[in-house]
Amino acid sequence: MEKAAEDDRNSPVGALQDEILKRTKLHTEMVRRLVHDPNVQPLQLAGFLEDIANAYLSISEELSQVVTQKEKRSS
Repeated sequence: MEKAAEDDRNSPVGALQDEILKRTKLHTEMVRRLVHDPNVQPLQLAGFLEDIANAYLSISEELSQVVTQKEKRSS
């Protein structure tokens, strides 16, 4: 199984997923710094984070629709 996991990471999709994960960790640290910055308005930051969360939820909903359509086709 280890070989399969390594192959997944070395595939174009796996490499892209790794890159997204790295950037997400970086963005998380950046947001933590903003949270503790006294010059940042909490309500503006909250709205900003909500916009980001909604973007990810939208992607998740799209993926759910794709899966649902594939399941209907295979039934």
